[in-house]
Amino acid sequence: MQSLIRKLALVSLLGATACGAPSDVNGDVSGETGTTEQEINGTEVTLPMCDLSNLPSGWSCWLDYNKQQACPTGQTPATFWLRPNTGSEYVRADANFGRPQVKVWSLSWGVYSFLSRGQSVFCNSTNNTYQASTWSRYTGTTGTPQRQAMLVSVVDHIRPALVRGTAFAAYDEFYCATTGGCTDATSLILVLNKKDAANPTWTEVTRKELPIARGAPVGAFEIEATLDPWTEVNFEVYVKNSFNSISEILFHDVRLFTEKCIPDMTNPGQCLP
Repeated sequence: MQSLIRKLALVSLLGATACGAPSDVNGDVSGETGTTEQEINGTEVTLPMCDLSNLPSGWSCWLDYNKQQACPTGQTPATFWLRPNTGSEYVRADANFGRPQVKVWSLSWGVYSFLSRGQSVFCNSTNNTYQASTWSRYTGTTGTPQRQAMLVSVVDHIRPALVRGTAFAAYDEFYCATTGGCTDATSLILVLNKKDAANPTWTEVTRKELPIARGAPVGAFEIEATLDPWTEVNFEVYVKNSFNSISEILFHDVRLFTEKCIPDMTNPGQCLP
């Protein structure tokens, strides 16, 4: 789990806004339609997805998707694939290889930082981006949403402060085209939970369900709330499938931002604006 302190340009997204890889948070967004800009100090937690020095157990690095050539030891290639060594299997249609059995396994960095049911991760270390393919299906009699990712942070502030969870995601259109298993009824459910010394059990603060459009580019799916100082917060991402359907979702990033107090040395007891 990585964290960093930065100035964050807040962009008010109108629904699930199409975007590519996360933009420069110090960039000029003043000319974009339907946006407002405000700089705040904060800590951002992300999944260390392509950090080979912190590769979760059960996964290996390959120079190709089909696991023919392993990554060189002690080096980070410009591009590479992470694939699970073992795990649950399901049938994935492939235009070149028919319908092979594919393994699915979770990536975990401690107790509170993970991505579930990962099928593969493509990493580009040159521009610091990734595409993590995850699998989910309709379960039970009511289609219980399946948790795909979670991050945890803390509100380090002297007053109630902003927290925001963001998932950059899209359908795996190759999977949809080759299987016909994707539907327009699939959605992401984003949840923010909290706990503190007085209430040490995770309690839901807010949730939001957002549909994923077939054929759409990568979208930024966001949820936010204001929480009290020194509150622990977790951000959960669920996939909800329609009746008897299965889906592969590509996650390009999952991150949790918490506003942070930077002490004003000229004004004791206050934070820098």
